[in-house]
Amino acid sequence: MTFEGLLELTHRRIITIAAGLVVGLVIGIGFVWLYPVSYKASADAYVRAVVPANDTAPNQADEYYSASQLANQKVKAFVPVFTSEAVAQGVIDTLGLDTTPAALSRSVSATNEDDTLTITVTVTAPTAEDARIIVDEVIRQSAEQVRRLEGEDSPVAVVPMSPSGLSTTSRSPSILSCLGIGALGGVVLGYALALARQASDRRVRSAAVAAAAAGRPVLGALPYSEAVAEGRDALQDADQFGEALRKLRTNLRYANVDAGLHSFVISAPQHGDGTSVVSSNLARVMALSGQEVVLINGDLRQSTPGTGPERAERHPGLSELLAGTVTLEAVLLPTSVPGLQLIPAGEIPPNPSELLGSERMSDVVTRLSSDRVVIIDTPPVLPVTDAVALAPHTDGVLVVARSGRTTKDQLSHVAESIRQGGGCMLGVILNHAPQTAS
Repeated sequence: MTFEGLLELTHRRIITIAAGLVVGLVIGIGFVWLYPVSYKASADAYVRAVVPANDTAPNQADEYYSASQLANQKVKAFVPVFTSEAVAQGVIDTLGLDTTPAALSRSVSATNEDDTLTITVTVTAPTAEDARIIVDEVIRQSAEQVRRLEGEDSPVAVVPMSPSGLSTTSRSPSILSCLGIGALGGVVLGYALALARQASDRRVRSAAVAAAAAGRPVLGALPYSEAVAEGRDALQDADQFGEALRKLRTNLRYANVDAGLHSFVISAPQHGDGTSVVSSNLARVMALSGQEVVLINGDLRQSTPGTGPERAERHPGLSELLAGTVTLEAVLLPTSVPGLQLIPAGEIPPNPSELLGSERMSDVVTRLSSDRVVIIDTPPVLPVTDAVALAPHTDGVLVVARSGRTTKDQLSHVAESIRQGGGCMLGVILNHAPQTAS
């Protein structure tokens, strides 16, 4: 996954990722709360050479050197003394601890780094104070045990390097470590869940996904518009929706370079994807550019007077025209936009698919598209076959896919239905596209 893809995933699934973080922190807090707390205290013991002070002895330097060499040899041998049960018993007797030598010795560890005379002793205890007291006593008892083992006249001895009470302590488990690990694990969990949701999410959310699902290019990406939602004119406002429509208009000029684009159907996989909004606003923006445009409401299954903001109350429309009861001139209505005319749907016929796929409909499209651009708003493809039946009589179909709602399977099915019906799918219009879509 690219860095841009990771940012997009984070933006899209931030709630899932945040939930994972919260879960991780809760687990970390629970671990700190429930796990038995222990403290570790560490202190250092030093193995030193012991040479009686005697200013008259000519070989005192040699004796000190020999003792130092012996200390270097002995330091490794002294390490097990610190964890022995004999030393543990001495600590228990001195401090009055309620434990056994075996149990206490298991809580003691001793290490010596190479080429040093220092032995680091660590003790684990239920409280910090107990750990400090015990580690200091372990060193004292070990020093006594070494003196007994080596003899009073031994040239080496074990001594504590720090006074009692100054040994360092640490809490286990560490609160910060538990919270840090919990947070990290929670973020990893959140991203794993986000990736799983993304993998199982079949909805179209980007132009690239829409193009891949349809097998055709995305000719326009229309962002959500508050002006459209509130019934205002998005083309007059400083709205990105209007600019995206103009870009779509430009792209359509190159959609069918050889024959030119004179007539096309606008449909979608399902109801509510925005075909009527796209059709009416695209017709307006094309007319405002100087083209002659006819917008046909091809949804013969709903008795609506018109498409978009232009309405025609109880006026004969496409269904009457295809039935042969009125002429083309009788159903063409002017609009407030220069160059734009409207043909309403008319009354609901008993056979809408047959009418839209008829030769009469083909003749109507051919006649109108001879000197105008014909845009036909139709019902969705998946529930009914109207758009598929009409498609072969036009230059192609523009499919509106609503970002976050239309699925890849639906878009693929629509493309296949149009192809099998003998139509040409020109491309996809991604509606409610994210601002980064292109």
